[in-house]
Parts: sequence; structure tokens; C-alpha cells
Amino acid sequence: MKLIKLELKRNNIRTYLVASAVSCIVLLGLIYFIAYVAQQEDSSAREIVFRSYTNIFRLTGLISLVVFSTMSAIMYSRLIIGEYTGKRAALLFSYPVSKSRILLAKLLLVYMFTSISMFICTSIPYIVFSITESVSPIVVQDVMTIGLVIDALETSCVAVLSLGAIGVVSLRIGFIKKSVPTTLICTLLLSSIYGNASINTNSIPSRVLISGIGLIIAVTVAAELSCKVNKMEVEG
Repeated sequence: MKLIKLELKRNNIRTYLVASAVSCIVLLGLIYFIAYVAQQEDSSAREIVFRSYTNIFRLTGLISLVVFSTMSAIMYSRLIIGEYTGKRAALLFSYPVSKSRILLAKLLLVYMFTSISMFICTSIPYIVFSITESVSPIVVQDVMTIGLVIDALETSCVAVLSLGAIGVVSLRIGFIKKSVPTTLICTLLLSSIYGNASINTNSIPSRVLISGIGLIIAVTVAAELSCKVNKMEVEG
């Protein structure tokens, strides 16, 4: 935790806080846009699908995952790929602290920030939209129940776990190439494919299985990356 606090002091995250706030506003607008389109296109089977809380929330959650996965890729590129390259790496290796601990602190900082931000910035649009729909319905045909609330929480938890897996795997691929664009491209692909598979499934066992696999992969990749960093230290 001390290393994480030091990383917070070294790196200005105000830009990411502003980006998170903007993302929250955009997601809120997106929910109402989906509702408006569904209301206007009553004859379209595709739009009728988005006349329930579950489908609207899941689509919004998927888009939120893509947005915050991209943010995590940018933060990982700055805090890890950028600092483990060239002269910056030599300076980093001169610190009298375990290099694995430094790496872990950076990974946890990015993951905690992006996951908390995503959870908050996705929950606010959910809550606001639910309140306005209960007062003056636009398009939603069902009624908010405890079951829908639980499903929304499950979707958010799955998205948080998926965010960790997507971020770490994209970081590892980008670390190999020492390339920020590669990291971003991998993030977009993984968040679209893996995120869609984990969020849009209706089976709880399938959600648990997909999330569990992602968590295992994230831990494995993080451990392998830690070994790589230690080897860089020895080779340096």
C-alpha cells in the first residue's frame, strides 16, 4: 500500500478522474439514447429487445467495459511499458525495493482505479435511469425488481473481473512489443470478444466459469511478467 501511495504521488491521475466523469455522463446519455431509439422503432425486432432493464443494462455494461479497458491500457502503457523502457528502466531498477513489489503496486493501482471508476460510473446511469423510468417511463416495459438489481450487480462484478483479465493480458502483449498501439488494439479486441461472452450470457455457472478463467489467466500473466522484470534486472 505504501508503494501504491508513492505511485499516486508520482503520477497525476486527475486526467483519468476527469475522463471517468466524462465517461459516466456519456454512459448516462447512451442509456437514454437506446431507450429513445427503441421507442421510435417499435416495429424493429432488434429495438424491441432493448425495452427491458436487463438488456439495456447489459449493453451499457459492455460499452462501459470497453471504455474502461481502454483507460486501463493507457494507464498500463504509461506506468509500466513507458517506465520499463530505456533509461527509465535503469532508474527504476536502482530503487532499493523489490522490483516485483514495484510492478505489483503499479498493477494494483491501475486495476483498483479503473475497476472502482467503472463500477461507480456504470452504477450512476443505472440508478438515474431506473428512477426516471419508474416516474415517467420512456420505453421499459418491465418493472424494477430485486432480481433485476441482482442481475445488474452480477453484470458489474463480472465486468470488474473481466477488466482485470483484459488489462493484464493486453499489457503483456504490449510489453513484448514495447508498443502502446499494440496494447490498445489488444484491449479493444479482448474487451469486445471476451467482454461480450462474459456479460451477455444468461447462465450464472457460465458467468462464473468465464470470470474464473479470466482471473486465473490474469494472475498467471502477472506472475510471468514479474519474472520477466526480474530477469531484466539481472540482465541489466
